Amino acid sequence: MIRKNILGLLFLLSALCLFNSCEDDPYYDDYDRATDALCNNTWVDFYTDSEGYECEQRLDFYSDHTGEDFTITYYPNGMTDQQRSSFYWDWEDDYFDSFYVEYANGTDYYEDVRIGNGYLKCYLNGDRVTFEPFY
Repeated sequence: MIRKNILGLLFLLSALCLFNSCEDDPYYDDYDRATDALCNNTWVDFYTDSEGYECEQRLDFYSDHTGEDFTITYYPNGMTDQQRSSFYWDWEDDYFDSFYVEYANGTDYYEDVRIGNGYLKCYLNGDRVTFEPFY
């Protein structure tokens, strides 16, 4: 009788361990969700640069950790300057609220990232920035 109870208990414990090992890793769920939210849109921001010119920046993030930055500078005489740069990006940590973007000439840091309600809000190199989806 005791042997039967011990075998039943061992079976129950092994079944519980089996079910527990099949649980999805929440890290990958969060990773996929955050990456999809970032890569699902072309993000655009309008700002004034250090020389006082109006600029438009469009960012495309791809799930393979590459991306493109397309920036247009608008001059008062009606002329524009367009610059296209490729970059590498990756999450800073397992919380998926910060990432970095490596360009050929430097790195940008996006911190306190919040994606939702049609916006990407963050601190970009310390400045508060809000990107919107580009249509």
